[in-house]
Amino acid sequence: MFKRFKGEFFTIPNILSYVRIILVPFIVWSYCSLHMYYLSAALIVLSGLTDFVDGYIARHYGMITDFGKIIDPIADKLTQITVVACLAYKYQFMFVLIGVLIFKEIFVGVMGFAVLKVTDVVDGSRWYGKVATIVFYLIMTVLLVFKMSDDIANLLILLCLIGMVVSLVLYTVRYTRILAHTVKKTDKVVK
Repeated sequence: MFKRFKGEFFTIPNILSYVRIILVPFIVWSYCSLHMYYLSAALIVLSGLTDFVDGYIARHYGMITDFGKIIDPIADKLTQITVVACLAYKYQFMFVLIGVLIFKEIFVGVMGFAVLKVTDVVDGSRWYGKVATIVFYLIMTVLLVFKMSDDIANLLILLCLIGMVVSLVLYTVRYTRILAHTVKKTDKVVK
């Protein structure tokens, strides 16, 4: 398995993904222990910026790797689950978001793994996943930094939830089409 990723572990984009993973405990510590919400927000913004920069470097300098297609979303999801879990104690509606986020990531992960097994291709993130991630980072940063009524907070959480659901549906459609197309090709070869 690791032979497939030989030479891919220490590219600049992948190192930036590791930085995002390393930031996760610091986000929890600054939010839950220190109650330094601006610091937590700054760490989340830093995490989001490293996500943007690693994607830019990977595409612009031809450093897209199969391992990067795996570690980058793992770093994103660890950050997202961490932030949502931290904010769940402040905003009750966040528990719905946690459930949807966990379901989405498990479902999309399983579908992506099925595509990998059938096609031997690691399918990277798509624009709708990136948009949902950007919306997530913006909304979570606002919820961390600004005091607001529960109604406004719930509206923002709902917008984030809608982005996740749209992303889930579009990934499901994409992976279903890839799998169906592969099965049709296999059936033609067998016949």
